[in-house]
Amino acid sequence: MVILVGNWKKKLVKILAVIALIAVFAAAMPLVTGLLYEQVPVISTWFQDEQPSGNPMRVENGEKNSRFQQLVDQFVFKLQEFYYEE
Repeated sequence: MVILVGNWKKKLVKILAVIALIAVFAAAMPLVTGLLYEQVPVISTWFQDEQPSGNPMRVENGEKNSRFQQLVDQFVFKLQEFYYEE
């Protein structure tokens, strides 16, 4: 049984081009994901939403340590020392 296909050269070139495009995409995808691994999309805001962990002893690392915050910390330490002395 013989099947004759018209324009077989054009069809073969198209099929090979599609296969080559898929192969290039499959080879480039790990490289692109490796480059963009630590990048966060700009328009996404759900990364910033922080849910409470339920841990009362959780330490929050503040990026800004203002003068007011330092004074409050000193006051808290002095107040703790006052109550521990009794």
